[in-house]
Amino acid sequence: MKSKLEEYDNYSIIRLDGQFVGGEETDKLFELAYSIINTDHKNLIMDFSWVVYFSSIVIGKLIRANRDFTEADGKLVICNVNKTIKDVFDITKVSSFIPIYDNVEDAVSHINN
Repeated sequence: MKSKLEEYDNYSIIRLDGQFVGGEETDKLFELAYSIINTDHKNLIMDFSWVVYFSSIVIGKLIRANRDFTEADGKLVICNVNKTIKDVFDITKVSSFIPIYDNVEDAVSHINN
């Protein structure tokens, strides 16, 4: 598992890669996400382009992270999810409160509005 952080003027992007099933890889991902809340970049885009699998633990952590980013006057946005993951987000209603976009450009546009 590799996650790459990219920082820009008013947002950061974490490009996720691999499987997130709980444990160390998931903890490191969300530690990275939470480190952004404590900076001037209170907006985070999570790019799921290379995610092949994630567990329900990730859904819970995403819900909590979304709440925490909102409370910090930031935004959490997800992009580039495959159909299977999009279906999971729809079934669990995650997509009803965390914006999900087809690509990074649309996610950035949401952050900037």
